Amino acid sequence: MRSEHVKGATEQAAGKVQDVFGSLTGNDSLKMEGKARQAAGELQEHYGDVLDDVSSFAKRRPLASVAIAGGIAFLLARLLMRRKG
Repeated sequence: MRSEHVKGATEQAAGKVQDVFGSLTGNDSLKMEGKARQAAGELQEHYGDVLDDVSSFAKRRPLASVAIAGGIAFLLARLLMRRKG
């Protein structure tokens, strides 16, 4: 489990607590902030999932990973040269 998963789960839990506390106190601002925090935690967990997928792909197919990285570097270099030109 990556640290992004742990951070995301922690953020979701904190957001849930904040949401419930906002509901109990009638503080809509706190409630909305809690919902936003939960959403941010979910995104961070999904980011961790993507990193896991990319990592496992790179381990299974190292040459393809290098080729993809090289292609992206080439395209970025072309775009940056085009902007300067």
